Amino acid sequence: MENIKPIVQQVIKIWRLHKTLQLTLKVAMRQEIPFRLRTVLSRDYMVVSVLKKEMANLYDALKCCMQDACITRPDTKATMVMDVKGNVKLALNKIVNVHRQIITEYEALFGLAEGSNLNLSLLRQHRKQMATMTDDLTDLSKVLLPEDHRQTHVSLGR
Repeated sequence: MENIKPIVQQVIKIWRLHKTLQLTLKVAMRQEIPFRLRTVLSRDYMVVSVLKKEMANLYDALKCCMQDACITRPDTKATMVMDVKGNVKLALNKIVNVHRQIITEYEALFGLAEGSNLNLSLLRQHRKQMATMTDDLTDLSKVLLPEDHRQTHVSLGR
């Protein structure tokens, strides 16, 4: 494969975006959010953790021409995690934007890997899963009603 370095760099970029999404999801789940949203975000967090691990494994398989420092160097273009101060819509928008950014980067990776001997089926599954999660969050944000923002607390027998 003659264009391995750009492919590896794209894998690194996607790995960093998955890391950014993990951090964004953690911040969002610390907010007072509806139970349905917390369920979707926790599912997304688990899926993104698996996808990030698989991207790291792909990196390990391809890194013959790269140094490990390439993956640990910060990516200044990555979406920064910001405090959403309890604004559920803002949190959802940030998460959906990172999802879309990851999908775009997968598309760029597919273009780079075109004609290579790299098996893209796993990566296509990643992209499909990200698209599904994005659709789920977008649909959920449309149906969230103001009364859904109330937290349901369970009494501990006082």
